[in-house]
Amino acid sequence: MLSFWEKNSFLNWDYIIVGSGLVGLSVACSIREKNPKAEVLILEKGIFPTGASTKNAGFACFGSLSEILSDIEANGESRTVEIIEKRWRGIDELRKRLGDENIGYENYGGSELVFDRNINIVDQIDYVNELLKGVFKGEVFTRRDELIDQYGFNKGYVKGLVYSQLESQLDTGKMMRSYIKYAGTLGIQIINGCEVKHFEQTTDGADVTTYHSILNEDVVFKAKNMVICANAFTRYIVPSAPFRPGRGQILVTDPIPGLKFKGVFHFDEGFYYFRNYGERVIFGGARNTALEEEATDRFEHNHEILMHLKWILDTIILPGQDYGISDAWTGIMAFSENKLPVVEKHDGVMMVMSCNGMGVALSSLTGQEVAEMI
Repeated sequence: MLSFWEKNSFLNWDYIIVGSGLVGLSVACSIREKNPKAEVLILEKGIFPTGASTKNAGFACFGSLSEILSDIEANGESRTVEIIEKRWRGIDELRKRLGDENIGYENYGGSELVFDRNINIVDQIDYVNELLKGVFKGEVFTRRDELIDQYGFNKGYVKGLVYSQLESQLDTGKMMRSYIKYAGTLGIQIINGCEVKHFEQTTDGADVTTYHSILNEDVVFKAKNMVICANAFTRYIVPSAPFRPGRGQILVTDPIPGLKFKGVFHFDEGFYYFRNYGERVIFGGARNTALEEEATDRFEHNHEILMHLKWILDTIILPGQDYGISDAWTGIMAFSENKLPVVEKHDGVMMVMSCNGMGVALSSLTGQEVAEMI
């Protein structure tokens, strides 16, 4: 049973945020920055943020050329430009809030590898640059085929390279530790290992039910306002939440002495992505080869995808080089129909989900928007 002290000091809050990932932290920090006297609590079911925030590859990006062209075909020019502008502004807000050093931000630029099957996208560089003039200063993309040799990629496969100086990388773990530390300086409380079972709307806000494993009993927190930021795990609280989960497979090499490239790299509409981390290579993706199978929130390896990624490393990215694999893991993302985060109310509480694999870019701006809405 809870003590009088626990009931008196720990259960009643102005705002309860469910989930301590990028979106949850951004919402909480935005609320506290706007209203320094607000009592804000984050409930996190994991030891660390559980889904994708600590499991992404550390890209500060807004979309590769082929991904942008695909989005234009699916959503039109104006919606695509809106998405890209929000990603770009979101990265800027993240940098302002935490500082480049605290997130391991490095501007080495970004590149897209182009193959025979999609070499025609290079003909669209001028069109996309013109389209994005209102978002960026200067040209976004340039063709830099001479870098293929310089980076050591297999020219038998890679037929073109589209470069952008605007894309960067960051240290995901350092970023999340800094975010949690920053939230603490604002007076935001975080309780880890606290899974929300359900909630009920009340006349004063919401009753949020969790389970205390040591006492073997439910614990009910009371919030004047509640925001669910559980992303791909929102359906465990609100089964009707409108999104589709997507699992990402990532592997990391041992250090490779003399690694020839720095920066972030993409191909096939952003479904494949790799970067350097020092002299290591972090490589993930290929979800598009098994979309139905990877539409899951289970943290399991897909060994066929991992073998496929390793084949690409062996054949295209690191041809003829010896290397070992030091780590492999999975992260769980959430996807919406229009590639924008879903922000909506359900039974009186706010739900925020579906950064569509762009949580680093979209979370800060989304958090500010939600803070204004509530």
